[in-house]
Amino acid sequence: MAGKDRLRAAPKLGLTNVEVTLEQTKVYRNGRQQARLRLDLESTHGGKVSDLTPSEIASIALLDYHDTESGAIPFSDDSPGAYKGWSAQHSYRGYEPHPDASRKPRARQSYFLYVSADAKAVETVDLSFLIKGDDLSIWRTNGKVTIDGVEQTLESMDKKVGITMTPVAPVKYPSSAIVLDRHPLDRRGLADATKAAAIFDEIVTVSIQRVDGTALGIRAMSCEPASMIHWLNKLPGTTNPCFTGYAEPGQTTIHWSTDMTGHFGSVALPALASAETDVGVIVLSGRVDIPTWNDAPEDPVKVTMTDAHGSEQVCHIGFVKGERDELIVT
Repeated sequence: MAGKDRLRAAPKLGLTNVEVTLEQTKVYRNGRQQARLRLDLESTHGGKVSDLTPSEIASIALLDYHDTESGAIPFSDDSPGAYKGWSAQHSYRGYEPHPDASRKPRARQSYFLYVSADAKAVETVDLSFLIKGDDLSIWRTNGKVTIDGVEQTLESMDKKVGITMTPVAPVKYPSSAIVLDRHPLDRRGLADATKAAAIFDEIVTVSIQRVDGTALGIRAMSCEPASMIHWLNKLPGTTNPCFTGYAEPGQTTIHWSTDMTGHFGSVALPALASAETDVGVIVLSGRVDIPTWNDAPEDPVKVTMTDAHGSEQVCHIGFVKGERDELIVT
């Protein structure tokens, strides 16, 4: 009881010039991309102009405008969960916003939250903010305000326009949009010119090209299995295959399939001195001393990517039949 008396003794909170801005009104239903929501306001404590207190700022949350009782949008960066497929976050995850996003100049006090939608978010949601005062008042931007324990309607707090967030199906890019770009990594300086041409390590970057011709960055990429190997032919005595590994965007670790263990040949495996950003990396190596073996991983690898919007893209990359070291997307 003493604690409640102390809180009730806190200077009375007052909010004016409250505005709610959805800096984008669409978000891809991939559970990763976020829309940033902005709450602008002016506040007083005990009639004196002052910013919200740290505890009042920490109390800011999102609600379904039409359901303030059970329509709280849970914070997925604190605990897992969603409200009809919608989740809130305190921090920016770094994914590119939906193309219709806009930024407006900040005014007065500005506070930001983020919202994301997963595959279960099939309906729009009208969003409102909630702020809890140190004086136990509760302010909602759907006009419902609780002061001194009494809920009342405050027209100036009712922000009913421009608050609709729409979930959008993620864009799925066809294999024709996946671009492979090959670069030398380490051309082996061997005395034998024939071997020098056949023994090599190169990288093949994997990127996504949008319809307008611009590149869409890749945040994550994996291959299953991690490697594949290819001989131009499997005649007796053939020992000059090419094989692959992969590295994720922004990383230098090369992943190799365990199925390749003991079959990499005598030349050392390559290393990446620096990471490639916004693209995936296929490492392509040519060797001349690896004979064929049963159950070698010769099939195309399944490539799973998370693009800069947070959407998952899947394709397969394999060797071109009739060529020794050419890769193709399928």
